[in-house]
Amino acid sequence: MQPLPAVRLKTGIISPAQASNRLTNFLVSRHSLQRLRTTDNLLRWYYTILLVLLLSLTLVQVGCRHVPKPSIVEDRLPYNQAIAESWKEQTLLNIVKLRYADPPFFVDVPQITSGYTYQKQTGMSGGIFPAVSNLSSFGQQLGVTLNHQNIYQDRPTISYTPQTGAQFVRNLTNPINPGSILMLLQSGYPADVIFDLAVDSINGIRNRTVLGGEVREADPEFSRLVETLRLAQTNSHIGIRIQHEQGQSDSVVMFIQDKGGSDELVSRLAEVRSLLGLDPDKQEFRVVFGTAASNKTEIAMISRSAYRILLELASHVEVPPEHLATGIASPLEEPPSGEIQPFQVLSGCVKPPGAFVSVSYEGHWFWIEKGDFHSKRTLNYLQIMLALADTGSRENLPVMTIQAN
Repeated sequence: MQPLPAVRLKTGIISPAQASNRLTNFLVSRHSLQRLRTTDNLLRWYYTILLVLLLSLTLVQVGCRHVPKPSIVEDRLPYNQAIAESWKEQTLLNIVKLRYADPPFFVDVPQITSGYTYQKQTGMSGGIFPAVSNLSSFGQQLGVTLNHQNIYQDRPTISYTPQTGAQFVRNLTNPINPGSILMLLQSGYPADVIFDLAVDSINGIRNRTVLGGEVREADPEFSRLVETLRLAQTNSHIGIRIQHEQGQSDSVVMFIQDKGGSDELVSRLAEVRSLLGLDPDKQEFRVVFGTAASNKTEIAMISRSAYRILLELASHVEVPPEHLATGIASPLEEPPSGEIQPFQVLSGCVKPPGAFVSVSYEGHWFWIEKGDFHSKRTLNYLQIMLALADTGSRENLPVMTIQAN
């Protein structure tokens, strides 16, 4: 067998054995490169499928995601408390202003519109970027970006209406219908509190009142009268009914019933009839608006207007001595010592902690104590009286709408 001739290359002459080794290495390298390219193509398909699956799963998750709704309880109660506190502060401020001969002013909140917006955005983007070098794998050329964003907006819109105009003044200054006051008694409201607050006189027996900056104390018979009415109300021995008469307006009839009552109650009801000048043998009496009754089967009642009620309550405001000294407010007669006041407003230079309601006026703080049950009860019934006084239709008043945030 003849030996292989030597091979001449550009780099020089090599032996047949060296040429064979180089050829073998070249073939192996070429096979490995083809295998790597095949593997790289498989990786490309793998990562492409994975990217599509991720995008599909993301879209499915966003489409099926439940969007939570705002809780009604979490929003309604704070609005309720805010409006209630605002009403108490506005009412107390107007009472204090009247004590200083400053005219009251009311702003109503007719409407609150709360708009909610909840947005949830989830996005995913991917791409194949050019290789940095020939040694970069396909996985290193992939880029994936995931974005997730929750947006929640609460935009309440509050409307304010200033209470002005002729109709509002009429509602504020016209006396409350006596029938409406007696309806409160029929509904269970305490007779002594309602009469002390809203009634000026009954058959000529006068309640405490403030006229021209002077306090006129109630007749002794008035206190005795309302105490007896309260006792009879508790035992269901007084009440009212509406009497319909053909061709005439409806009338309010108040009945005073003795039957079934204790000896003390019967005696005190007889005293009420005597004080009011009523027929002792009658049980039903017609209620009219006026100072004096025309006969012994009639009860004449002078009711107060909402403005008069506010003036009466203003007389119970404690005025700082420096304000009396400078004439900002006029002095009033002090109430009898030791007597429980139906309403009391304290004053001081510093805002009181834990007050039921407090307002600032003329550089001082005025407040009602949280433990003052009688004052809180009076303020509560005042809200009802103001509602009863609002009998007319609202005029077209300017409405101020403010977006809260």
